[in-house]
Amino acid sequence: MGHVFDTRKMAKLDNPRRKELIPPDQVLQLLQVREGEVMLDVGCGIGYLTLPAARRVGPGGFVYGLDIQETMLVEALARSKQLALKNIAWVLTAPDYISLPDASVDCVTMVMVAHEVPDLAAMLKECRRVMRPGARIGIVEWNNTFTEMGPPLEERLKADDLLSAMQQQGFSCRQRVELSPAACLYMAVWQPK
Repeated sequence: MGHVFDTRKMAKLDNPRRKELIPPDQVLQLLQVREGEVMLDVGCGIGYLTLPAARRVGPGGFVYGLDIQETMLVEALARSKQLALKNIAWVLTAPDYISLPDASVDCVTMVMVAHEVPDLAAMLKECRRVMRPGARIGIVEWNNTFTEMGPPLEERLKADDLLSAMQQQGFSCRQRVELSPAACLYMAVWQPK
């Protein structure tokens, strides 16, 4: 873990194949993101999930897109302006700190990010800190099975390791779904115990 996405490959974050494998609407539906909620997208990149989430929570809701790479946030900001979405804040952050108040969000997403975080325990602790009572966190990751797409096997986060990390931070798994069995992608929805 700890590999940071190469921004020179930014175009692959918004290609049609990725939308087939990780449909944003399906991810938001599984997480039960509702109108008026406040959502945090950790490792938002170019806004792949952040932008559809802003539409879903509507003008009464708000979405924070966090990333450690300014290049990604510049692109995300341009996309949100093009779509005239005003209920998003793009935040440059450290990989182990979230600059939001305690108990300030209803749901958190980490899409293809957990395997890149250098200190997953610290990031999960921060996620838990900013989550309101009853909040949910949805994590989309690669299974530890060889596929033509995705990071090398040695960089993937084993499901058992994610389960252990989540439990150590006081989360319980509410649901696990195979998003794309062919590409070995899964999504797990968690809540604080």
